[in-house]
Amino acid sequence: ASDDNTAKIWDSMTGRLLLALRGHTNFVEACAFSPDDTRLVTASFDRTARVWNAANGSLLLVLSGHTFSVYGCAFSSNGRRIVTAGFYGETREWCAETGE
Repeated sequence: ASDDNTAKIWDSMTGRLLLALRGHTNFVEACAFSPDDTRLVTASFDRTARVWNAANGSLLLVLSGHTFSVYGCAFSSNGRRIVTAGFYGETREWCAETGE
């Protein structure tokens, strides 16, 4: 979790910061990599999830539609779908390519 509204990717061997993902407007609560490690999804208290390019940190999609904060996210095993979980049991399923 992050209270500076960013998600940060670190090199586990060196401890060097690789990427700082900026765009959320509230706490980042969770993140998950796609099965092929090319993308990652972040979940935030700003009621969105965001999909990022894992190599360069560019924003690919903003997943909007939750009524309350989003606190969980995951890719499906084939990487084609994303599921997000919000407060009060709210869940959404998304196309990982289009955000629909």
